[in-house]
Amino acid sequence: MCGFLIAPHLRRFLRFAIGLCLVAGLLGACSPAAETAVPLAANSAEAVKLLISQEGIYTVSSADLRAVAPLLAAADPARLKLSLGGQAQPLWVSGKPADFNLRFYGSPSASRYARQAAYWLELSDTTAAANAWDRDAAPTSEAGEVCLATIRLEQNLLYAPQAESGDHWFWQSLPAPKSQSYEAPLAVLVEGAANLRVALWGSTSSGALDPDHHVRLLVNEQLLADESWDGQQLRTLQAEIPAGVLRAGDNTIGIELPGDTGAPVDIVFVDWIEIDYPVRASAERGRLACRSLGGNLRLSGFDGEVFVLDVTDPDGWFRLSGLESANGNVSFRSESGHRYLVASAKGMLTPDTMALPQLSPDLRSASADYIAIGPPDLLAPLQPLLDRRVAQGLRGLAVPLQAVYDQFGYAAPEPQAVRDFLAYAWQNWQPAPRFVLLVGDATYDPLGYVAPPEANRLPTFFVQTAFGGETASDVTFALLDGDDLPDIAIGRLPARTPAQVQAFVEKLFAYEQAAAGEWGRRVLAIADGQDADFQGDAQAFLDQLPPGFDASLYAPPAGVGNANLEIKTRFEQGVAFAAYFGHGSVVMWGKDQLFTVQDAASLSNQHLPVVMNMSCLTGLFTHPKLESLAEAMLFKADGGAVALLAPTSLTLPSDQSRLSGPLAMALGRSEAPTLGEWLLQAQRQTPDEPGVREVMLTFLLFGDPALRPVYLSP
Repeated sequence: MCGFLIAPHLRRFLRFAIGLCLVAGLLGACSPAAETAVPLAANSAEAVKLLISQEGIYTVSSADLRAVAPLLAAADPARLKLSLGGQAQPLWVSGKPADFNLRFYGSPSASRYARQAAYWLELSDTTAAANAWDRDAAPTSEAGEVCLATIRLEQNLLYAPQAESGDHWFWQSLPAPKSQSYEAPLAVLVEGAANLRVALWGSTSSGALDPDHHVRLLVNEQLLADESWDGQQLRTLQAEIPAGVLRAGDNTIGIELPGDTGAPVDIVFVDWIEIDYPVRASAERGRLACRSLGGNLRLSGFDGEVFVLDVTDPDGWFRLSGLESANGNVSFRSESGHRYLVASAKGMLTPDTMALPQLSPDLRSASADYIAIGPPDLLAPLQPLLDRRVAQGLRGLAVPLQAVYDQFGYAAPEPQAVRDFLAYAWQNWQPAPRFVLLVGDATYDPLGYVAPPEANRLPTFFVQTAFGGETASDVTFALLDGDDLPDIAIGRLPARTPAQVQAFVEKLFAYEQAAAGEWGRRVLAIADGQDADFQGDAQAFLDQLPPGFDASLYAPPAGVGNANLEIKTRFEQGVAFAAYFGHGSVVMWGKDQLFTVQDAASLSNQHLPVVMNMSCLTGLFTHPKLESLAEAMLFKADGGAVALLAPTSLTLPSDQSRLSGPLAMALGRSEAPTLGEWLLQAQRQTPDEPGVREVMLTFLLFGDPALRPVYLSP
């Protein structure tokens, strides 16, 4: 892995060992993708985006709509349709046709890519049934006044790529033996039992030993749960909190790891803590959210008409109708465990943002064979490159990212919307797109727990890998026809600022305008001396090159201290193509620091190579705080590389060779005259084997896929 040759019986141990060193946050996260394109979400201004960030009952008036979308405000409100991600949502209309109010249940985003949920309001061809989302609830006069409120304690500080399902962000790592306390403030509390839930991830596995983890839960120093489990898995521990244990004010939740399982390492990550605790069912600021204890329930403290939703089923909530409110109270027969959301008019929320979708350019009727996608501020300095590609015979199009989200994703900022757009264009445009340049950085922290906003300019897909967990895969954007092989040449410029884009364009122009001398036929292979197999892989690559190249191999021995100086010298003498084989990390080649981001920053090579990394992690551009070696070389203004092929993953050299072999044989041949076509041709030749597929999905092209390198076959 990154050059290790691993016997099958050692793989389980390595997954455990790698988990210990990567949980601090060196890799990135997973999102499944559909195989076919969806139609545009809207084809006119008869739609509006409603963005919300918190759970609640929302209201939108005809006056609100009139200010943003007059066509919707003037329409028959019974024809208005609300959806989320294309799925119809309950919508209630009250008032007169010319002065109406819309009400709906808004749930915060469940996406890893956005804090706001994007609801879509548009005109429908049909009239909605007036009470399609209502269920009768018999009123009652004798009722209890206690329900369960919920407090959730959560902080997202640690990223764990190897957590295979659910959330990859955690609060704290607890190595056994360890005791840790968390404070749960409860301002209002009535007498009664409560419930505790604690979500944990057992991050270590000791193999045959069972169990690996032992955890005790305490509330205010009273032991409530004592559980053990085996292996790397997410686990939610639950316990009833007897009446009298909780108190108004601060409560202490204790998590203890005794360290008595016999496992050599027992590490548990804390995800979140929830407590359902009894309160009086009384509104605060006109709204209330609570879980029922069952039986008749009276809600108090409301002013005027009360809107009651049963939101227990996340896919099928409904309104309780037939209720009457009097003196600020409303009663109904509730169901045990059901969750109710209640609001009067003053407790209803309004969307954070109401805006028209971006429908220009119309991405259904456009056509281009060279597409650049990104935020407008990054596309502006890229325009000279599009103009140059047009002058070279391509039809270019700059596509604002928000237009893709609005026209193919119902305004949700998901990479799937970009993929659906590309699939639509590939299937319908004439000419069909050949090259796609993604312009903007991405991060495995798109919600910004620790990353700055500029790290999330154009989100990527994430795939699960055997040794490193989830990581970034731009190649997934190019899987367009269902055969699990890329169909279009794709590259990324992981820029955070317009200045980076401008510097890259200037560097690319200088490369294309420079005359190719002897350096234009030089290929340099570099092998890590930590393993003799690396040198063998490097030589095999050189042996597979077409004739006519001036090829050389540099293989410094293990432990050498000045290999970086020799590599810098080779670069500054001028090479057209460089390939590294060996161990790697985000910021360097080799355990001996053969070449680092600091070395890249000091380069002043006049001739820019294309650099191929047959290694691990050197292309992990999604790290929120570290600049990867690939980024350092790409954005070096007066040197570095013109483009790079680099991995975001941990993979085996035996699997990497199934890609490097076809790449060597295609290098400089006329059938693959551009970088993107060179890589695409090799990707489509990779066999359908799990490890090789990980290589194919996670070795990414950084740079312009339409670039024609200087090395051409004689």
